[in-house]
Amino acid sequence: MPGDLQMTDALQGLGWSDFFAEAAEPFLRDVSAGSEPGRIASVGRSSYQIWTEQGLEDALLAGTLRQEAPGQQVPVIGDWVVAERLEETQALRIQQVLPRRTTFARAVHGGTAEQIIAANVDVVFIVTTPDLDFDLPRLGRYVAAVQVSGAQPVVLLNKSDLVQDAAWYLEQVRRLGPDLPVHQVSAAHDGGLDTIRPYFTPGQTVALIGSSGVGKSTLTNRLLGQEVASTGSVRETDQQGRHTTTGRTLYRVPGGGLLIDNPGLRDIAVWDADSRSVNFDVLEELATKCRFRKCTHTTEPGCAVQRAVQKGQLDAQVLTAFHEAQGQPVRRPKKR
Repeated sequence: MPGDLQMTDALQGLGWSDFFAEAAEPFLRDVSAGSEPGRIASVGRSSYQIWTEQGLEDALLAGTLRQEAPGQQVPVIGDWVVAERLEETQALRIQQVLPRRTTFARAVHGGTAEQIIAANVDVVFIVTTPDLDFDLPRLGRYVAAVQVSGAQPVVLLNKSDLVQDAAWYLEQVRRLGPDLPVHQVSAAHDGGLDTIRPYFTPGQTVALIGSSGVGKSTLTNRLLGQEVASTGSVRETDQQGRHTTTGRTLYRVPGGGLLIDNPGLRDIAVWDADSRSVNFDVLEELATKCRFRKCTHTTEPGCAVQRAVQKGQLDAQVLTAFHEAQGQPVRRPKKR
């Protein structure tokens, strides 16, 4: 592939690197034929939007990619693709999906299938709030899923203005890992955003995940400096925002970097690199049968989880992953 194509500032700003240039080389040897690289910005029912050197453009999927043959990858947000520009209409047709550098996915259908959330993500902001959404074991599962993907997990405690002192919440999150970055922010008031802007450098991709209503859309709008994502009203009962984001979009951030906003995820089950699901739903169902209500599933007598492991009904690795993600049960401080 010609060097001028693989090294352009426009492509590098979208995350293009030597990794993708090498993978694309067989498909882009003859640039005059009208093939060029692009990055998936959004996925519709029958069409795509992709970032190219020319900007954001619409594209259709080639028939060969619609056949869903074994091993055939269907483009997801964040993917790099090779698209053909049709001479008669200048429309783009996606011909090839390039190998993924990182793949952020979760297990679905009881752990029997993988759902890819985004591709080629460098950092994932896990957004939570100091209210009813705060759930340390669930945050641990988010962190585990991001680590498996190859991206760096970062936890954001948003809406920190809801409590007088957020120190307790920050301390709990730090229990999930000594090297886990944790930031206190208040997107609605631009609080703490200067601490997370350094993650946005040219070519670096950051994704947002978290429950519905934790302020991901507001955070997206603040980081982009414009109202691109719809935000909902806040419920007076629990100070949670209403779910607004229904699709995933890859935005370019002013000053450099890219941002993927995601719809709210109620929870996540980890899909590991060996295509095994680390799903805690079965474990938590077993836990209801333990003798003690606050059983830690370690050495307590009458532990239904340990009994299931001994009988081969539960994979010991699932219990190990649960212990790694499980935080210490501590009474929460009162809100204002």
